[in-house]
Amino acid sequence: MDDVLPGFRYGPRMTDLTRAALWTRMRFLLDRLIHSIDSETFVDECLDTLLELLGGDRGIVQVGRPTVGWRIVGARHRRRRDLSAVEKQEISSSAVDEALNTGRCVVWEPAPAQDDGSRMSMLDLGIVTALAAPLRHAKLRHGPDNDRIQGVIYMDFRGYRAQVGELHKEFFEAAVVLVAAVLDMRERLHLVREDLRVAKAHRIEKSQKPTLEELLQPKSLDSIRSEVDTCIYGSSPVLVLGESGSGKTLLATLLAEASGRTPVVRATLGASDDLNTITSELFGHERGAFSGAVSKRTGLVEHADGGTLILDEILNLPPHAQQLLLDFTQFGTYRPLGYQGREPKKANVRIIAATNGNILQAIQDTRFRQDLYFRLAAVTITMPPLRTRREEIPGIAEAYLRRTDPQRAWSLTLGARRLLLSPQLEWAGNIRELEGVMGRARDQALAEVAGGEVSRIDAHHLHVRTTTGIVMPVSSVAGHARLSEQPAAPENAEDEDASLREGWERMVADRDVLLARERELIEASLKRFRGVISHAAKEFGVSRTSLMSRMDTLGIDRHEFRR
Repeated sequence: MDDVLPGFRYGPRMTDLTRAALWTRMRFLLDRLIHSIDSETFVDECLDTLLELLGGDRGIVQVGRPTVGWRIVGARHRRRRDLSAVEKQEISSSAVDEALNTGRCVVWEPAPAQDDGSRMSMLDLGIVTALAAPLRHAKLRHGPDNDRIQGVIYMDFRGYRAQVGELHKEFFEAAVVLVAAVLDMRERLHLVREDLRVAKAHRIEKSQKPTLEELLQPKSLDSIRSEVDTCIYGSSPVLVLGESGSGKTLLATLLAEASGRTPVVRATLGASDDLNTITSELFGHERGAFSGAVSKRTGLVEHADGGTLILDEILNLPPHAQQLLLDFTQFGTYRPLGYQGREPKKANVRIIAATNGNILQAIQDTRFRQDLYFRLAAVTITMPPLRTRREEIPGIAEAYLRRTDPQRAWSLTLGARRLLLSPQLEWAGNIRELEGVMGRARDQALAEVAGGEVSRIDAHHLHVRTTTGIVMPVSSVAGHARLSEQPAAPENAEDEDASLREGWERMVADRDVLLARERELIEASLKRFRGVISHAAKEFGVSRTSLMSRMDTLGIDRHEFRR
């Protein structure tokens, strides 16, 4: 510590503490506290710093209320480690109790000449001196003094290290006041973040979101529409299935809003497999429930009381947390972490769960509880992938453009429509991928006219990806679309046979055109980068393995392009 705190050395004696050094140490303490205020180990760092500055052996922070009991939230040894369960018991509980009862700093030292069992027990524990002081809420300025006490900080000294004087007590008292103030700051920071977390859960992007009627307008969603109409007037849990990007969460949100069960709160599961973290997110925790829990947290279930809770990606919920959710779905009751009430809390919440995984397979593999599935899947709705409703893609694209930029009457040219309908496009990302493509196309169209009037998307504005992973050149795919003109409707069976044959021949010819154009582009890129496949793949925006696969299919030898 010589290089960090001038005039202080952590050692067996503390007689070097003077008033001249007191301010230096206090500034050092403040700097440590401010830098660690946002740390999950904030309480531990507070104790480590106090033990370091005063030369103590063990330190403890406990918080709570007399009516619900006290809980240890930090217990540290001078060697910067947590105290064991046994070591937590080997403290002067008398010093802690007196500090809480009197509301003042207490210095306890054994007095062998007195017949005092509590002080004699300190000697048995090896404690020479103990300090304890109450932590007070700085923000409760007008209430009774006892109501302001939020906890206590305890420190003891063992062996010949303990030469505690008035300056040490004075420093300890000032340090406790400082720690209490920083704890209040930390709690307020947590409250602001909690409000932000809940606000994000409630947040709805109005300009980016269609109405429920607009979402279900395509013909392919007729079967879903009738199921949704039933769900709107009910309160049964709903399970929404579908591939990633197919609109599951959007449907869940719109359904919740249409049913009138608000607030609508969304919980994204799977961010952690730690039971405390998951329980805290869903059901909340009390102050002091675990190390670092210096403020109370309201869970998303409580925020959603009377409304709807959307559980996104339910298959990400680990098995040990599925039991907690099952209990809540059965009884509507829950207990936040550290909750001491005799009766559990209750919440009236409608659950809409969603997942892009195979939930039946997960049940078979024992990764998901079957009883929880039955609780969540009173009604099951499956969103179809975009590739199975290919004919609706241009309409969905235009609706997205008009919704996100209502000042312009956006439309697609015939070339753009044909490109979006190309069977070469798999749309693995579904609606999310389509919206990304259209957003980029809109920006490119606007950039071309530099702020002028534009409301049409042409084929060359679109940046699309084929089933092979290759980003197709617009001229190639659009040319393919132009070549594939639809034949006139046949008048009889012979005409129909001829039409089918001509269509097949045209398709084969068009495919040859595409393959030839693809080969030209790949060879041009390899020539430019002297046969370095990784550079060519980067230019096309595809993976190296995807490009190598296409080269093998087309019979392209990269060695021919090395110079």
